[in-house]
Amino acid sequence: MRTLVLAAVVVGLAGCSSPPAPPPPPPRVDFTVAAGKVSAKPYLYCDVEISDCKRDTTAQVTLKAAPGTPVRVRVPEQVADTPWSVVIQYRTAAGVQKQPETVATFGPGKQDSFEAKAPGAGDQLQTVEVKQAGGKLIQGDAGPEAVTRGVWSAQVEPA
Repeated sequence: MRTLVLAAVVVGLAGCSSPPAPPPPPPRVDFTVAAGKVSAKPYLYCDVEISDCKRDTTAQVTLKAAPGTPVRVRVPEQVADTPWSVVIQYRTAAGVQKQPETVATFGPGKQDSFEAKAPGAGDQLQTVEVKQAGGKLIQGDAGPEAVTRGVWSAQVEPA
């Protein structure tokens, strides 16, 4: 009888295990100008294998900056420990709209911040984005390319 009760207790405890802990929230990226700092959630964030992705269309943050003003980007360790890049879009002082361009790319653990600026003194930044690479590769024009895992974006309005 005693063995039967002990077996029932062990089986009962085995059935009461806790569900797995939820994953941590996605990391946030800081965008800073002289007027202040904003912290952005990702508007796209996927698992490492890019098999489960979430979009948040409300995640883009807004900053005000005068033409020629750089935007400082700081990424947390979760992003800095992976390949990541900075993409800008801007309008020249002459009013010419430029296409988005990658202005910096970093290897894992190499850097956790970058100062993004448009090339000309009077150029107006419009968008600064951080892109985190995932663990999946695709064949690009110049060879294998990492698929983007996360994107954080700041819209820059003229001050």
